[in-house]
Amino acid sequence: MTSKGALVALARALAVAHGPDGIAVTCVAPGLTATPAARAGMPAAAFEAVRARQALPRALVPGDVAATVAFLASDAAAALTGQVLCTDGGLVMR
Repeated sequence: MTSKGALVALARALAVAHGPDGIAVTCVAPGLTATPAARAGMPAAAFEAVRARQALPRALVPGDVAATVAFLASDAAAALTGQVLCTDGGLVMR
């Protein structure tokens, strides 16, 4: 967890430092995502346990994270910087 906190702090510092140049820096924090590697490395019960604790009770797929990144790369996110977007089905807020 310390390394994740350091990455968030770095992103926020970069957002402040590069904001005057029009550069936005934002973190994406994905939840447990059903990728082939994750499925191979974790038992199905682990995915079910996480899914049951999410506000949106469905498995997360790579497209969920990709959609967040696509949004951040679009003009719609032009005023968003120095934030952490948790693409985790609402797990962190619960």
